[in-house]
Amino acid sequence: MKILCLCNHGNVRSACLAREIKDLNGACQPLNEQTFIDYIQNFAKYQSIAIGAHANSKETIKILCDWADKVVDLSDNIPTIQNFLVQLAGSKYERFDIGGDRWGNPFADELRNICQQKIKEWGFK
Repeated sequence: MKILCLCNHGNVRSACLAREIKDLNGACQPLNEQTFIDYIQNFAKYQSIAIGAHANSKETIKILCDWADKVVDLSDNIPTIQNFLVQLAGSKYERFDIGGDRWGNPFADELRNICQQKIKEWGFK
């Protein structure tokens, strides 16, 4: 599954969610080129990318929305941004409103716990 995570600038909220999703794949220890190829073809069942709605062009956001199976919007509660993303992502769009960035750090324990809870709600394992 390919998940696009968006917040305002792509550095804290979306970065935390994207990393927590990628962590579901477990650790990869590519010993050689074949090990790495096997990993990316068979093991990495969750791919996630973090970007900023304020920090990327419409074209870039559209390309990534087209790529994604799920588009998760963690940006500030601004209807203009939400409507824009709904237009680009369609039925793939999901709003995950955790409020503005009050953490300043994608490794903040509170933020990680919030993201982990959402991942559990989605049933990702």
